Order: sequence, then C-alpha cells, then structure tokens
Amino acid sequence: MKTFGSFFPHNPFLRILLIISFFVAAAVFVPIFGFIFLLFLPMILFFYSVSKGMVKATGAFLISLLPLFLLSHFFQFDISYPAILPMGIAGILITVLVSKKLSAEKTVIYTSLFIITSICAYFLYGGYSQNINPWHLVQKFVAATVEENIQMYGKLPFDKEDINYIKDNKQAIIDFFTGIFPSLVIVASAFIAWINILLGRDLLRKQSILLPQLEGLSRWKAPEFMIWIFIASCAALFVPFEQIIIFSRNILIMTCFVYLLQGFAIISFLFQNKNVPHFFRYLFYFLIAVQQILMIPIMVAGLFDIWIDFRKFFQKNETTT
Repeated sequence: MKTFGSFFPHNPFLRILLIISFFVAAAVFVPIFGFIFLLFLPMILFFYSVSKGMVKATGAFLISLLPLFLLSHFFQFDISYPAILPMGIAGILITVLVSKKLSAEKTVIYTSLFIITSICAYFLYGGYSQNINPWHLVQKFVAATVEENIQMYGKLPFDKEDINYIKDNKQAIIDFFTGIFPSLVIVASAFIAWINILLGRDLLRKQSILLPQLEGLSRWKAPEFMIWIFIASCAALFVPFEQIIIFSRNILIMTCFVYLLQGFAIISFLFQNKNVPHFFRYLFYFLIAVQQILMIPIMVAGLFDIWIDFRKFFQKNETTT
C-alpha cells in the first residue's frame, strides 16, 4: 500500500483512486489471474471505507469505472460489469454492516446473501434477455466453463489418457457440476465474504483501527444442530432417487464448508496461542490453496471439534507448560 501511495504523498484521495483503479483494471485486463484481483476488490473497498471514509472510497470506485464505461461504449469492449459492480458494492456493504456493530457471523451472512442475490439476478436477467429458462443459462455457463478447462488442460503437461478420459466423460462432468451449482454459488459467496472481511480486518489492525465485533473469530463454532444435517445429507445419498441425491449433495457441500470454516478457526486459535509468525501462517494458507486436498483433514478437525474441543486441549497444554 505504501509503495502505491508514495506517488501521491500529499493527496490521500489520489492514492485511494490509484489503488482501486489498479485492482479494477487488473480484474478486467489481466488474463487468467485477473479473478484474483476481482476476488479481493471488496477487501480494498472495505479497508479504505473504514480508514479514509466511505464517501472517498465509493467515489474512487465509481471514477475507476469511468474509463471502462468509455471503452465499452465507444470501442464495443466487453466489460464484466455484472462481476465488478457487485464485488465493489460488497466491500462498501461490509463497511455499513460493521458500522452497525453487527456480529462477524451476521456480517458474513448478509454480505454472502448480497453476492448470491447478484448472481441470481445475473442469470435471471440473462435468461429473460435471451428468452430462455435461467436454469438452461446455468447449464450453458457450466458447459462453457468445463470446455475451457479441458482446453487449458490440453495445453498443460498432463497424460493424454487423463485428458481423453475427461473428454469422454465431459457430459457427465457437466451434469454433475450443474447439479451442485446452487451449493457452489453459496459456498463461493460465503468464502468471498469471509476472506475479505478477515483480510480487511488485518489491514485495519496495522492502521491501529480495531473492530471488536470482528475479533475472537478463532473461537467460532458451528451450531450443534449442524451435525444432524450433515448426517442426514450423507444418508440421503443412498436413496435411489436422483433428485434427492442431487439435493443431498448440495446440502452436504454446504455443511462441509461450515465445518471447514470451523477447522480454520481451530488452526487460527493454535497459531495465536503459539505466536506463530505471520509469514508461516500465510505460507500455510498458501499451501492449502495449492493443495486443496489439505482441506479434508481441516474439515474433519472442524467436524470432530464437536466432541473433542481441540481449542480446550491446546489451552490445557499451554497452561501445563
């Protein structure tokens, strides 16, 4: 942040405008990795809305969209407004919710609901404008995404047998991901809200701005009744009806995500109690992002925390020491 800000040391608004414009432009023009800048756009808006004022942050965001509007209007350049606008508004919404001193859980839930509503509105409007069923538009979107991934895998050094296997089962893959699309949207929206709130909170800490309602997340636990939803969704997978199986898959994915968050809370609690340096913490999270299979033991830890209470165990060890 300081590196960008050094260009305009005497004008805070220009610093904000430069950084927000960089994220917006990167989200549009950077191939492949542009989605990363889009993913963290709410964090930037949240951070500057709290630290510098919501009016300045909102104004900088709207001004950063002006060049994109001109490009799309005069040069027929395709701009992904349905993605950029909701993500920017989500960052401002987080600020509004935090200013009302809502709990971290409610802040995540309300932000997630806004993102989910935006995605649903996109498909509803797209279906209406193309005069097709919105669910058919979802199927087309999933099919196009699968096709793009198959083409990308073909350019990578994978075995031809694996690529051919994916091509031969392309329709089954499309049907599977179309069936779990609702849960993927909900999980992705909750993850975007959760990660941006946490990272924004950490940036504000460095500015000596503390938000008490966002502290103590390392002690968060899922409601106890969630275990029965998890068990019921697992059992429903064995019911010989396709619609019930698809529905139970969506429920299972969402409950697993909740326990994954609880597992991350346990890890965060361990890091805090052992005073693990931030470098190693971020390195650990990076390894999880690269090797997603590590999420399984973390989710299992969150699930079994109902009976074992790992945080109490770590506290006992620390007290004994």
